[in-house]
Amino acid sequence: MLQNQQMTTSYQRRRGPKAGSTAIPFMITVLISLVVFGSVALYFYQKLTAKSKELQTMQSTTTSISEDDISSILFLLDPDDDTKKNAVMMLHFDPVRKKIFCHGIRVDMPVVYDGKSMTVDTCYVNHGMEALKTAISELLDQPIAHYIKMDSTGFQKTVNLIGNVTYRIPIRDTGLKPIEGDEGEMQVTLDNPQFETLLTSSNYSDEGERSTVIGDSVASLLNQCIGGGDVPSTLGSRKGEGGARIAMNLDSYFNTMFNAVTTDITVMDFSNHRHAISYMFQYSSAPALGSGVPVEPLPDGSITLHSAWQNSLKLMFCQQTQSNSNDDENSDKASE
Repeated sequence: MLQNQQMTTSYQRRRGPKAGSTAIPFMITVLISLVVFGSVALYFYQKLTAKSKELQTMQSTTTSISEDDISSILFLLDPDDDTKKNAVMMLHFDPVRKKIFCHGIRVDMPVVYDGKSMTVDTCYVNHGMEALKTAISELLDQPIAHYIKMDSTGFQKTVNLIGNVTYRIPIRDTGLKPIEGDEGEMQVTLDNPQFETLLTSSNYSDEGERSTVIGDSVASLLNQCIGGGDVPSTLGSRKGEGGARIAMNLDSYFNTMFNAVTTDITVMDFSNHRHAISYMFQYSSAPALGSGVPVEPLPDGSITLHSAWQNSLKLMFCQQTQSNSNDDENSDKASE
């Protein structure tokens, strides 16, 4: 028994130093690991922080308004009712100068596509929107970046995002009747089917009158909400909140429109110019301007684009100065 106690004491004495010598190197190893991993973590943290600051700088630079945000879009409303006419319009968007121009385009206007002369309507029906965009761009001598084509459902969904337009009714048609007041025809608030009929009716005296109404009425629709105007709609907006409402819900509205129409506008296009669109709706106080595209008759009874109007269009779009326009006119007269 005494021998066993001596053996136990001897074992304990041998075991104690061995445990201590193992713990110390283990602690040193842990400390070194913490230092190494801490240094690596600090390195990547600094890199990520620097990258974050870089991304914030990039984002801040893309929120400024520039000439790159200026764009023209071709709109076409192809109604479901075969008795109605297509409605065509070019919208010129200029957030730098806080201007929007809506130009209604006659469907009987001659254009040239693939070396052949045809009307706007024939070009669309036979060759499609991309061809029509090219033909009208060449006719007006204006770059047109994108197109949006709508059927009746797409049109009404898109317009409903903005609100019902208030406009004078110049014709009689289904749901439309001019209302006379003390100073001529009175303006009335049109629901979306009435607005579609206003743009696509066959009861106008000619295409010139209809194209003017297209440009002017769409401009009126935009002006009801640009800069916080009153937008009467089913969305429940209150007076003074129109532009702010659209700016606040721009992503949702774009998704709704994007799924309701046919367009060559991409999500990336929208993302690149979202800030400019939001800015125009929320802060711009300049009104949108609407008109038709003037024409002049030819001896054979057909029509052509008014000869002096292209220069006027470039002046409106700030693409040339008045002096340059005068120089061009003088040069034309000299050549004659």
